[in-house]
Amino acid sequence: MGKPRRPPATPGTSENIGDPQTCTMRQFLTPLTDAMQAPMRDKMAATPASSAPSSPTRSNGSWDFPPELHQLLSSLPTKADLAASTSGLQESLLAEIRGLRKELGSLQHRVQHVETTQAQQSETLTIHTSSLQSQNQILQTMARHLEDLENRGRRNNIRVRGLPELEQSPSDLKNTLLRLFNGLIQRNLDAEIEFERLHRALRPKGPPGTPPRDVVCCLLRHTVKEEIMEAARQSRTIIFDDVSISLFQDLSPATLQSRRLLRPLTAALQERRIAYKWLFPFGMQVRTDDGLLTLRSELDLPAFMEALALPKDVLPTWPDLTQMYTPSFGAPSRTQRPRRRRYSSTRTMMPSDTQN
Repeated sequence: MGKPRRPPATPGTSENIGDPQTCTMRQFLTPLTDAMQAPMRDKMAATPASSAPSSPTRSNGSWDFPPELHQLLSSLPTKADLAASTSGLQESLLAEIRGLRKELGSLQHRVQHVETTQAQQSETLTIHTSSLQSQNQILQTMARHLEDLENRGRRNNIRVRGLPELEQSPSDLKNTLLRLFNGLIQRNLDAEIEFERLHRALRPKGPPGTPPRDVVCCLLRHTVKEEIMEAARQSRTIIFDDVSISLFQDLSPATLQSRRLLRPLTAALQERRIAYKWLFPFGMQVRTDDGLLTLRSELDLPAFMEALALPKDVLPTWPDLTQMYTPSFGAPSRTQRPRRRRYSSTRTMMPSDTQN
């Protein structure tokens, strides 16, 4: 257990506490009497007279301030000093604030100018973007029209693949094609078929052992051409002179490139055993239980993929036909050979001729 606490000793009596006249600070500032200082001198060591502290003494019942306190009070700033220093500080602060206000005003003006310019640029960018999109759509349409015109110019063409290069002249090639086509449509092998032109693919002949170049022939009669192509489609394989032959519709390079870019989509349709066919102008058509689905542009692609339940990553983008007409897709540039100078064999130029 702890020690019992004593009640706190209150200085003075209760009578003096409540009396404001008797409770003053002077009784604490009154110097000690000689009787009270005697016991303290006995306990303290003697000090030299020169170092004796200057204790306040009573003179005529009043207390004299020490000189150090007078000096300290006289060194304190007066109201005039404080007012002068405050006015100087205030003027400097006001000058700084005016400068800051001026800078903020110019900065605000510049920010407003930047915001106005940015809004104008954003509006101009929106207009240019929409204009570029419309121009791109127009270019796509024009490119498809150009592709369709080229395919229409090739509609009577047949491309024969796998025919050995054994002919010695264009007439030999024509006789070979007559026997091939007449055999397909079950006519006399010597029956006449009118050709506008026929030739091998326009590229150099490969070395021995390489596949032969395709034969491109243009028939005069479209009905005869369609009859030959129909017979070729009905027969799975065409054997001619112990060689497997394939017949194709001659198409423009843009159409062939577009079909190559759509190969992921056609592969997905083949995996799901969905029959499709190509359209002219360029497009694709699929027959479903709900009817026919036609795909001709990138606008038809989302609905086409959704109707067939195909994932969107099968064909992320539609082929851009305008890129196929850039120089990177075009024919390589052909360097022009320097022309040889022709000299006359009947006359030799003499130095006298050059002087004349």
